[in-house]
Amino acid sequence: MSRDRCCGTSVGVLIADDHGRYLMVTRAWHPVGIAPVAGHVLDEHAVRDRTGALVLGASYEQAAIAEVAEEVGLEVVDLDLKLDVHLPNLCSSPPADPPGHHWRIYRAHVTGELAPDPEETRGADWYTPDQVEVLAQRTIMHAHGRLSDEEIIERPGLEAVWVRHLAALGVIRVDPVDLAAVERVYATPPATHWRG
Repeated sequence: MSRDRCCGTSVGVLIADDHGRYLMVTRAWHPVGIAPVAGHVLDEHAVRDRTGALVLGASYEQAAIAEVAEEVGLEVVDLDLKLDVHLPNLCSSPPADPPGHHWRIYRAHVTGELAPDPEETRGADWYTPDQVEVLAQRTIMHAHGRLSDEEIIERPGLEAVWVRHLAALGVIRVDPVDLAAVERVYATPPATHWRG
């Protein structure tokens, strides 16, 4: 489904293994970064009732399940809603008014063999909490101008909006000044928009 303007709203899925490591993908396109599985909700994942009305809660859950299968080839066995928030993050599509996305972040348990999608990702891996902190610090350095756009593209940090999400979930600790700098990154439109 193509949209003239986003808001396709967004879903994110936090997956941890038995060792406390987090599954994250390296994004193949804007927004640049390493992040948990995520995607839009109001596209082919949208759930409608018999009258055609949108069933929003079911759409978010369906999108979470579908994005995990699409991006990393795993099957979700259960979902637990952890965060429900609107943020002014911009994707590669032209923004809606107001700009940003309404996010629902789930924690999921999964089964299957990891198989990252070669078109949507540049691979996937498991990251310890300390490694996630290092990725977040790289993004924060970029937000403060201490890393260039080229440096962050060459060796990505955490996708900017996920610095906010993972701080809110208590996975990482981030100073409020740094969160504000990172918000400027994820609220800045891309150089060009995807028009699907």
